[in-house]
Amino acid sequence: MLHVDPRMRKEALGERVRAAMGRTAAGVVVISTHGPAGRGGITVSSFCSVSLDPPSALACIRRDSSTLRLIVENGVFAANVLADNQADIAAAFASPTTAHEDRFTQGVWLDEGAGGPTLTGAVAHFDCRLAQTTEFGSHTIIIGEIVEALSHPARPLVYAERGFHRLPEA
Repeated sequence: MLHVDPRMRKEALGERVRAAMGRTAAGVVVISTHGPAGRGGITVSSFCSVSLDPPSALACIRRDSSTLRLIVENGVFAANVLADNQADIAAAFASPTTAHEDRFTQGVWLDEGAGGPTLTGAVAHFDCRLAQTTEFGSHTIIIGEIVEALSHPARPLVYAERGFHRLPEA
């Protein structure tokens, strides 16, 4: 049985969840899109595989995000898994006050992918066709059918304890 300190019970559940989730580690991913609606991107830490048949992945994005609107209108996105030397890019794409085009001044981006701009030097990227969206709470879950996936020799950037970290060498 989990013991909860009585002092913690006074905190709102949301704050306790935020603190507990902050103890978990996650990869850092920039979700990008391009198409008739425009180019945009956002940093997320909620990205994972859904299925290999069909190959698919999901990401969670705040419902009020301008990037989410672009992804839905364009019908495509790319997931760029950041390398451990790309924390500045993660920060730029996480800032809600930075304009989309200004975000892309960080790093070298190629607009050749089927899903969205892909970041040179990233650990991996996945080009996706938007297959489904589901709203839950403050976020929209986007599910993409993966149409291309590439990985590159680099170490991943990790987000934990409200900060970016490098993994120790294996």
